[in-house]
Amino acid sequence: MLLLASERLLRAVALTIGAGGLAASLVACGSGGASGAGGACSATAPGITPTEVKAGMVWSDTGPGADTMRAFRAGVDARFHVANEEDGGVYGRKVTYAWRDNGGDTALSLSVTQELLDQEKIFGLIRAPGGAGADSAKLLEERNVPVVGIASEPVWLGMNNMFSWFYLGKGSSTTLGKYVHDQGGTRAALFAIDGIATSGDYTQQVMASLKASNVTVVKTIYTSEITNYQSVAQQIKANNIDALAGVLIPAGAAKLLPELARIGVALGGSLKVALMPLGYDNGILAQYGRALAGVSISTTTQPFELNTPAQQKFEQAMNNYAPEIQPPTQDIAVDGWISADLFIRGLQAAGKCPTRESFISDLRAVRDYDGAGLTPDASNDLSANFRQTSTCYYTIKISPDGSKFQPSSSTATCGDVITPEQMANLNRQP
Repeated sequence: MLLLASERLLRAVALTIGAGGLAASLVACGSGGASGAGGACSATAPGITPTEVKAGMVWSDTGPGADTMRAFRAGVDARFHVANEEDGGVYGRKVTYAWRDNGGDTALSLSVTQELLDQEKIFGLIRAPGGAGADSAKLLEERNVPVVGIASEPVWLGMNNMFSWFYLGKGSSTTLGKYVHDQGGTRAALFAIDGIATSGDYTQQVMASLKASNVTVVKTIYTSEITNYQSVAQQIKANNIDALAGVLIPAGAAKLLPELARIGVALGGSLKVALMPLGYDNGILAQYGRALAGVSISTTTQPFELNTPAQQKFEQAMNNYAPEIQPPTQDIAVDGWISADLFIRGLQAAGKCPTRESFISDLRAVRDYDGAGLTPDASNDLSANFRQTSTCYYTIKISPDGSKFQPSSSTATCGDVITPEQMANLNRQP
């Protein structure tokens, strides 16, 4: 994908997942609704009883990224609480989950996944961002276990048992490059974090997107090597660069943009666009807002400023069931909410006597999943979207006074897929 054109992907880059705790958490205790689910159902499947569906979740309760991942789990909790306490469960069954901490080490994903399957006897799995190591993904595929979550790693692509509304694949898309071009960008500086593999992949994806959109990549700047932002600003001016993209993070942009303005390369003037993959966070406004005025941020989260009915439902549920997460309007919490919603949609599709096989086959047949009303694509075709990189993003700008976010549009911008082969060819070109 162009690596998450949103904060979540960069967060996932920093995350590794690891092993640790063994703790089980049942999410809700609502009374059964929709008539007679389990009693008349003779089908048997792991994690299915007459009154309960037991999922599993792998996430970082400790280690790098743990603070961020708490919002993801809260989003899952809130959605399951709504299903159980307000909707009566799914066909009368409560949806619960057991979880394992992977502590920030993806290499341990396999062992904690095995624990959930063999000890907890879960029906399906929810993956937090950064949690799908290749070995555990292979195990889940072999056992035909349904998996849902934000597909922030290429290993999700093409896996029939793994479901998402967004996929980071091995290719790219024209979307971010198109946005830069439409903003007037023609000559770009591409930012990368030297030494981080996922950042390198993302840099290649953005480079291909820019080149496919007739934006020349003039210079690649490694943020790990920056010691003087005045010097970087001078290089940008000397090369007549009018666009900034790639792994341009808020803290660095807040240092660079004032230096550029001092030498006559102001955003909104000769600098046409600065596009960041993260920063859609009120904390960023409070800390860096004035310095980042006019900066664009790409995201796969529907901008909360639109205040849609689906967003109102999400916010109310977060306030009711996960009040510790403040503000509730966090993209990673939305990821958790949609992940849980997708699991619920799969159970609905699988019918009153669900099996892993029916969950996978019947959810894969859904061509109009609405993403809980919160995704860039309002009608996700689950029969096809798992085969390629996602191509739709929302874009927001920080207001001229740095005090608020302003959605560029009420709808997402979508582009065309760039295959891995096309990406390689584009990036070989000067």
